[in-house]
Amino acid sequence: MNSNDIANLEKLLPLADKYGLAYIAALVLLVIVLVLLRSIVKGNLVPRELLERAEEERDRLQSILDKERSDFMTPTLEVLQRLKADHKAGEGNGESRGS
Repeated sequence: MNSNDIANLEKLLPLADKYGLAYIAALVLLVIVLVLLRSIVKGNLVPRELLERAEEERDRLQSILDKERSDFMTPTLEVLQRLKADHKAGEGNGESRGS
C-alpha cells in the first residue's frame, strides 16, 4: 500500500466507525459496480471490434437457423393447409363429426 491508499483508508475509517462497516462496504461495492457498468456501456471493457465481430457471427448463425427452420416448417405448413382445406370442405358437405 502506498501513502495515498493509507490516506484514503484513514478518511474511510471514521465513516465506518460512525455508520458501520457494512454500509461503507456496500457503498464501495456499489461504486465499483456502477463503474463497471459504465465501462461496459461505453465499450471500454470489451473492445468494439470484438463486440461487432460477435454480433456479425450471431447474425450469421441466426440466418442459418432461420433458413433451417423454414425448410423444416414448409412441409408441416403444407400438411396443415391441406387439413384445413379438407376440414372446410367436410363442413360444406354437411358432415357432422362428434356431438
